[in-house]
This record gives sequence, C-alpha cells and structure tokens, in this order.
Amino acid sequence: MEPLLASSLPQKDLKLLQCKIIHKEWFTPKIVRLRFDEPHIAKLSNPGQFINIKVTDNYVPLLRRPFSIHRVDRENGWFEILFKVIGMGTQALAQHEVGARLDILGPLGNSFKILSQNDSAILIAGGLGIAPLLFLAQELVQSKISATLFYGNRSKDEVCTVKDFDELGVAHFLATEDGSAGLKGRVTELVAAKKNMVVQSNSMIYACGPNPMLQRIKEMMEKMNKVCQVSLETLMACGFGVCLGCVVNSTSASNPYKYVCKDGPVFYTSEIDLRE
Repeated sequence: MEPLLASSLPQKDLKLLQCKIIHKEWFTPKIVRLRFDEPHIAKLSNPGQFINIKVTDNYVPLLRRPFSIHRVDRENGWFEILFKVIGMGTQALAQHEVGARLDILGPLGNSFKILSQNDSAILIAGGLGIAPLLFLAQELVQSKISATLFYGNRSKDEVCTVKDFDELGVAHFLATEDGSAGLKGRVTELVAAKKNMVVQSNSMIYACGPNPMLQRIKEMMEKMNKVCQVSLETLMACGFGVCLGCVVNSTSASNPYKYVCKDGPVFYTSEIDLRE
C-alpha cells in the first residue's frame, strides 16, 4: 500500500503559535467556524490532524481544547476549525472576534491515509464529525480520488458545510433523526440503505463522529469486508502523549490501550474496540 499523504508530522514541525482570527462564520446559534492566519499549520498539516487551543488569556478554563483542522488554504496561509458551543471552553472560544490572537499548539496527531490503490472514497460523518472530513475531501479531490459523503445530524437546522463539499464536487447523502432532510434516521441507517454503493466500490471508508456511531460503522464495514479509518473525538489535556488521559481500548493483546492524541486520532477500525 502506497500512501499519498504522510501519516504523521515530525516533532520538529510542532510549534506553539500566536494565531490571528481572520474570519468568523456562524452556521447556527451554536455552531461556528473560525479561520486563522497561520502559514505554518496551513502548509504542514494533513487531514485528520488537530490543534490544541488555549481558549482564554487566563487559567479558566485551565486545559487547552483540541479541535480538528477543518479546512486549509496552503497558498494563502490559513486554516479553519469548526465546532459547537457545548461547554465553558467552547463558549469562551466562540466569544473571540476577528482580530483576536490565540495561543495554538499544532499540528498534532497522525492523519488519514490516502492510498494509491483506492480510486474512490466514502466519507461518513455524524454531527460535528463533519469537521475533519472537509480537509480530507480537499486532499482526495486533489489526488483525483472521487468521494461521496454520508452525513447524519439531528435536524436540517444543524446540517452545515454541505455547500463546501458540493463546491469540491463531492456528492452527498443526508440523514436526519427528525426526518427534516434526507433519510429519516441516523447516518448508520443511511449507510445500510446505500450498502450496495459501499460494497461495489473500490473505496476506502473514512468516518468521524461519536464513539457508538463509529463502533457500529466498524461492525458494518467488517461484515462488508471493507477497510475503514476513523477519527476519534475525545477530551485531551496535553495533546501529545504526556498526560495519558485520552485512552481507547486496543484490539492488541500485547498492547491493550492506545492514546488518541499520540497514536491517533486516526485509527484503522481493526486497531481499536469502541464498545462501552
């Protein structure tokens, strides 16, 4: 298997940076996208990697917050994050306006692997799991690999960034739990409904979302004999393997645990067990 993208970044390229917000976009009253002017991260990051942000100038909250790199423009030197306001950290981050500078560590973690033998890709997103998949879609298109997005959310009001996938030429199918857009149900049900499309393609499967969703995707892909990579969502403190707080169960008997920040956040589903 020949990867078209490197799976990790040399430690020497990890930097602590002061990044300026140059654009802010609200999709809903709680979902926001921030764009940062930072050529280092824009140039060196790969899809699936993340950054760790100090969201205030003081010590409340104490810990940095991790965010997937959502989209980059290497030529113009900017990158974006997409997040939902759900707690103290994200609330503080969302209050920053254009012109503010934030203390950011990155890029961190490994990345999705784009392999030369796959002529297509299927992206599966649950909720804000859409965040890292836009950057991945950018790189797939650049590598001349066609992509299809399966995207599930609670309602059409929380569906966001679809037009950005459209602009890349990525086809999409939607599922909403309330039936307000696309299939009524969860994204796993959408994947089941499109099973023939998945099975008949020479696609790598990529997914991001809540762990129960990813475990279900893992089980489905194993039955379909498809290789799948997932990006895990979890709380982190340090972001580079010192605090050892972001543990996930491994399928290896000799090494029963993996750390999302250090060994991931991207894993092949064969490597991990997400059952609770």
